[in-house]
Amino acid sequence: MRKIPLILAQLAQLAKQVQLIQPVQLTQPTQLTQPPHLTQPARLVPRPDLQDGIQEDNLRLDRLSSPRFAPDGSNNAIYLRRQYHMPDCNGASTTLHWIRLNNSLESTPVQLTRPIWGIHDQQFFWVDKATILFLSNRAQSGLTQLFQLNLPDNITALTDYIEPIQITDFPLSIDNLLVNRQASRLAFSCQVYAKLSIHDTAAQQTVKKASDSLVYEFDKLFIRHWDEYMIGLRHHPFVVSIARDTKGTFQFTSTPEDVLFGIDSDSPTRPFGDGKSEWSFSASGNSFAFTRQHDETSAVAWSTNLDIYTVNLTTSNIQPVCITCENLAADTDPKYSPTDENVLVYRSQSVPGYESDQFKLKLFNGSNVRTLLDNWDRSIQAITWSNNGQSLFLELGENADHVIYKLRNVQSPDAEASIVLASGSSHDINPHPKDEETFLYTGQTLTEPINVWLHRLSMVDQPITKHNKNLLDKMQRSDAEKFMFAGAKNEKVWGWHLPPANGTGQKAPLAFLIHGGPQNSWYNTWGFGWSFQVFAAQGYAVIAINFHGSDSYGQNFTDSITGQYGTLPYEDLQLGLTAALEQYSYIDAKRAVALGASYGGFMINWIAGHPEMSQRFRALVNHDGLFDMRGMAYSTDELWFTEHDAGGFTPYDNPEAFEKFNPVNHVANWTQPMLVIQGGRDYRVPDTQSIGAFTALQRRGIPSRLLYMPNENHWTLNPLNSIVWYEKVLDWMHQWTK
Repeated sequence: MRKIPLILAQLAQLAKQVQLIQPVQLTQPTQLTQPPHLTQPARLVPRPDLQDGIQEDNLRLDRLSSPRFAPDGSNNAIYLRRQYHMPDCNGASTTLHWIRLNNSLESTPVQLTRPIWGIHDQQFFWVDKATILFLSNRAQSGLTQLFQLNLPDNITALTDYIEPIQITDFPLSIDNLLVNRQASRLAFSCQVYAKLSIHDTAAQQTVKKASDSLVYEFDKLFIRHWDEYMIGLRHHPFVVSIARDTKGTFQFTSTPEDVLFGIDSDSPTRPFGDGKSEWSFSASGNSFAFTRQHDETSAVAWSTNLDIYTVNLTTSNIQPVCITCENLAADTDPKYSPTDENVLVYRSQSVPGYESDQFKLKLFNGSNVRTLLDNWDRSIQAITWSNNGQSLFLELGENADHVIYKLRNVQSPDAEASIVLASGSSHDINPHPKDEETFLYTGQTLTEPINVWLHRLSMVDQPITKHNKNLLDKMQRSDAEKFMFAGAKNEKVWGWHLPPANGTGQKAPLAFLIHGGPQNSWYNTWGFGWSFQVFAAQGYAVIAINFHGSDSYGQNFTDSITGQYGTLPYEDLQLGLTAALEQYSYIDAKRAVALGASYGGFMINWIAGHPEMSQRFRALVNHDGLFDMRGMAYSTDELWFTEHDAGGFTPYDNPEAFEKFNPVNHVANWTQPMLVIQGGRDYRVPDTQSIGAFTALQRRGIPSRLLYMPNENHWTLNPLNSIVWYEKVLDWMHQWTK
């Protein structure tokens, strides 16, 4: 039930009308080709008449990320653009794009790398005006390797794509590129066996693949984590020296050194860690900091402890030194100052075993640690230094928005933060090399998908990308608004309301959405699953409550759900539904459907067993929901979730804590039709939870259906499966609300 990135979004009726948007500046048209090392397996083709392709339109939107200014301070930027093969969703391509940021912000982007279905450029580092290092699976082997792109003096004059130079040719894919400021060292990760090199790991893998035997043996946890079996491979960071050859191409000048060699642990951490967040080079490039988990024993399954280690790269024998081991909670995301070799900031929690504890901001000066903004009650999600080393940009959730604060004069005892971006969802800050008040970022809302934006002190923020404009101009979208009501304990609780796209002139059915986490929020962000806009496009009003336990209203509000799974949030949902029906009179209270995933799925099962709430809904939709809390406690991967949220107990020390809010104990009260959805590779909420719920429904003779997706994890990631998901969910809703 890890905090699920909220995926909300749009609609429209024109997947067959608008073609894949191409970079218009090229005289040669973009031709997305299929490289010889890629083959496409046979796939299920979803029903083409699903409401005129609403979710297809949603999925075909370009995904933009990683905006970066030119390192020389010129007014140019590069970003990544991912395009999807539509209408059949049979592939995607990610490429590098360059744009000049003139005053009118009307520049046409230049696509630098050739788009090929199945090829993804990623994690680039702009070394100097003319050189980019990046990772890509463009290698003939199909493995992800390191490439170099040499930029011409006049990029706007390009008439064809730039062919990159391949630098590495490892027998395994590499990931998580990080280059120091001097471009004298870089770090990358590779999945290796703890005591084997990259080449020896590849050889061992070849032997295993040739064997007819498939047997897993475990002596400790994890057995499974998120969506994979833990059978030996570890993400290890490798550090290597680099320099240009006589042709200007970067080459390795030392043997890559495995910083964690011999240690059965991951860095970046699984399942969602990345090198950009969890690694850092010091100002001189001579020190390297990284985050790792303590995977050596089974305690990794019930401990949230992460620690930060540093290594001196100038010594012949690298020895990681832990700088946070006194804290038994999580310490992560080290960020060295760009100007001071000894200063490092990071995020830190104080409650062991509680993943949703508040992340505080810590500053380490080489010998001492102090807490910055100690009086804050918000949890910091990401940290970015200004290039002069005087300020920090802080990303955090606040009142269902992902906002940006700026902390000036970082090392001053009186340093204070002021808000810079207050609405929408803003991420991936990239400060200008010479102007501390100017930065790039990615921004989105419930009504606008992601774009790259430019922030200047004296100007209104403007998007510098318009790749999705043609499609969006033809879409009918619903406005989103927040509403407030008195929830449990008579405290203020907030929710979202979206009217149907066809207006409020007649009574409309209701999609009542319940978020997962549970320490999460329905954020002001655009996405591609659980899309508010898709439901609104089908004529549904959308109500989504950020109940007690949600994470963007202060830490006390987040903590309030501990030991209260079935009380405070349940009361908020009851009161929120009543408030919405009173405030938005066009909603037909007799045609409501409740939908939820993960903890939201738990709440669907909980509601099903409590007639005073279940009878308010014509039907229910439960995706990867918790059904039996005791069984969940013994079969989920990360035990700290169930143990902390039950009040800090194990199921054998205090069985009652797990039975108190156990949906399985109330199956006798179930009456309402339910659609159950489950991913076969979901090891957070194992499939027996949904199978158990469906079995209970069938045994009681309640109209029900099980949608099982064998290759999906806790989320529905495959675009084709996403279309099928919406087809089945909307069909179920229409069946019971028509």
